Amino acid sequence: MLDVPPKYPKLIVKLHGAEAKEMELTQPELTIGRHHRNDLVVEDPAVSGHHARFVKIHAVYFLEDLGSTNGTFVNGVKVERKQLKDADLVTFGKHHLIFRDESEIELTPESHHVSEMDMTVVATGSMRNGRGPARQKVGMIRVESGRTDQKEYELTKHLTSIGAQDGATIKLTGWFAPKMAAMIGRRWEQYYIVPTEQGKTIRVNNVVVTGQVDLKEGDLLEVARVKMHFSLKTLGK
Repeated sequence: MLDVPPKYPKLIVKLHGAEAKEMELTQPELTIGRHHRNDLVVEDPAVSGHHARFVKIHAVYFLEDLGSTNGTFVNGVKVERKQLKDADLVTFGKHHLIFRDESEIELTPESHHVSEMDMTVVATGSMRNGRGPARQKVGMIRVESGRTDQKEYELTKHLTSIGAQDGATIKLTGWFAPKMAAMIGRRWEQYYIVPTEQGKTIRVNNVVVTGQVDLKEGDLLEVARVKMHFSLKTLGK
């Protein structure tokens, strides 16, 4: 019998101005803050010395704010203590983490070579008349009006940033465009949008977004005077 290594939950870490990286949650606790004794040290005056922590209780992970000055947010909502689920977006200051727990998802052998940061893998059991895995769908953004660096974007990452700062996936190029206005998160073939800067209004179908909003085919998004349509595209077509 083969020994199967344990599959740990992980954090996809996107610190402001840095490349995204992954951290496995192999210990029952991980702390975040500006102080050098934290497990994840963030040198940012908007982040408190001991800002927040991830803690495992039985088989479940929770996020706890440690009395930080500027707060900790999950999917755009300020929290003190929150049970986490797969693909939750955590924000503190200008920094973002996405919590990934795929322990209950079995992957096809072909999917193991696909980069986690760039493409969502295909889950087993998604068969079409016994002919193999169903074709995967990926989100698309088509810009209808406003200033961006492209007119279309494929949303293949777990986390898509919208803003004017360097490294944003959907780059806003208007004079007064916010550096980071919103994030689009991905849970397999499901997508959601979350505002990331206080005071920056984003809308879905002309309704102001105050927290996480799930996206569906044909939704109209408005971010910093840029109007975009969301759709799902079947890969291979």
